[in-house]
Amino acid sequence: MSLEKTKEQLHQLLGQADNCVIALSGKWGTGKTHLWNEIKAESGDDKIKNALYVSLFGLSSIDQVKRKLIETAIPGVESHGGLFDGLKDLFNAGVKAASEHYKALAAINDLNVLLMAPIMLQNKLIIIDDIERKHEKLGIDEVLGFIDEYSQQHDSRFVLVLNDDQLSTKNNQKTLWTTLREKVIDHEIKLSTSADEAFSIAIGLRSSKYAKAIKQASITCSLTNIRIIVKVIKVANQILAGRDLEDVIQARVVPSIVLFSAIHYHGMDDGLDFKFALNVGKPNWEEDLAKDTNEAPSPEEKREGNWRMLMQELGIHGCDEFEKQLVEFLESGLLEAASIEAVIDRYVAESEAMKARETANNFIKRVYWDHRVNEAQLVAEAAVLPASAGLLDPFVATELQSVLAQLPGGAAIGDAIVDGWIKSYRESNPSTVNDENPFNNPLHPKIQAEFAAIKASTQANTTVVDACMHIIENSGWGTLQEVALGQATAADFETVIREMEDLDKLRRFMREMIKMHIQRAVYDPHFGTATERFVEACRTIANDAESPRLASLVQRLFEGTSLVSELALQSFADGPAS
Repeated sequence: MSLEKTKEQLHQLLGQADNCVIALSGKWGTGKTHLWNEIKAESGDDKIKNALYVSLFGLSSIDQVKRKLIETAIPGVESHGGLFDGLKDLFNAGVKAASEHYKALAAINDLNVLLMAPIMLQNKLIIIDDIERKHEKLGIDEVLGFIDEYSQQHDSRFVLVLNDDQLSTKNNQKTLWTTLREKVIDHEIKLSTSADEAFSIAIGLRSSKYAKAIKQASITCSLTNIRIIVKVIKVANQILAGRDLEDVIQARVVPSIVLFSAIHYHGMDDGLDFKFALNVGKPNWEEDLAKDTNEAPSPEEKREGNWRMLMQELGIHGCDEFEKQLVEFLESGLLEAASIEAVIDRYVAESEAMKARETANNFIKRVYWDHRVNEAQLVAEAAVLPASAGLLDPFVATELQSVLAQLPGGAAIGDAIVDGWIKSYRESNPSTVNDENPFNNPLHPKIQAEFAAIKASTQANTTVVDACMHIIENSGWGTLQEVALGQATAADFETVIREMEDLDKLRRFMREMIKMHIQRAVYDPHFGTATERFVEACRTIANDAESPRLASLVQRLFEGTSLVSELALQSFADGPAS
């Protein structure tokens, strides 16, 4: 039964005097306390407004239950006139203070308080919460006896609140509830809060500027635990840090925040785990191919199928660095704000680029196909395009310039688009140039020149050491490494060997170059005479009397290799010249 219908039904039951003991059950966190507080606030009945509340959590005897109820009732005894004034003063001042010094008097105090129970609890509405969390020493018979005695002899009424999904065989919890149902409960209502209702309560407890997106994802995940939804909202607020995000960005990040937070806080029925969620976009082809297509899916496969469907409904088709950062935060509690911000910035940039490209493509289509629009209107529409030129790819920028150049007054706007693209490209400080053009699309001459300049600059800045370390660290090379090593002279290698301060890098550099010369049949086709120039540099150093320690180092590195005999370096056999 939904929260609103349950509240309506509970109002009716409380209005019927023959319902002495009412039970309100439901899953943990689904709003039973919220429901009761609303009933108290809305009711015109003083008994409901002044109902006494006690939680059985941690209480080990009925005497403790009575004491808690009396302590709750005492602030309201003014309504009974002077009858309780002396008793209240005794409880609050005399006996209580004295009992701190005398154990015997403390026992009398407890006895006096408990003797007050029939009077203080008479004709009261008593809420007993956390039935399933009672102490193991609190017996079933004690609970039954208390409820039966006070409902039958003292006209007390009870509302028993229970998280029935938390019942276990421990402490005879299930036995207790079954017994209560059979012997004392007059009517039981089971609360089944909808995901929509649960979110409405949670967002009232913790607000968020991302409420709309969180609500949609929470309902998709069927989250009904209000406490967990509040935690989910808190995580979203922490991760997104109040940033103003367009709907398209929220649609990318909020569903992941809701799902992964719900997983972490155990808010999903038959919930998936982080590992499965992170790999949802990476199918295991080996397992899929090995499956017998006629074989019925296993229970685990059915569960995984349901999880995949859920993630598709959420719009999560694959995970990247954002989800990894999210899991790290949930598991460690440490928020790498800068890393998450960088990922979101990338999403924002990508969304802006997508919109810019869509606008550009729509304009080009309009120029070609919309014969109803005049050229002056097209030029006017194109005036906004240079502002987003840096978000376009070079081929779209080229095409825009081409079509605008054919419109009266459009050439200047087209040139501004190309210039804007080049400016943005330079500001990105590219270290390499990706100018692959498999379809041989036209490229504006200015953009071609920019690519050529970047290539020349990058090649000029790539040193022999950079090229060699790239080969070591990547087990491969590209054009930049081939150019840098192919153009290196013996003097370049000598300078590098003599001036390198990083000793570990020097060790790796020397060993890699020696290996490349030994295997020069593999390397020479790519690097030309680079290894020969390296050996020349080593020969010079080995014969340098001014650098005896470096000469000795080079000699030791070449000993045991085929280089000495192959190159007939007499200096290596005899030692450095003196």
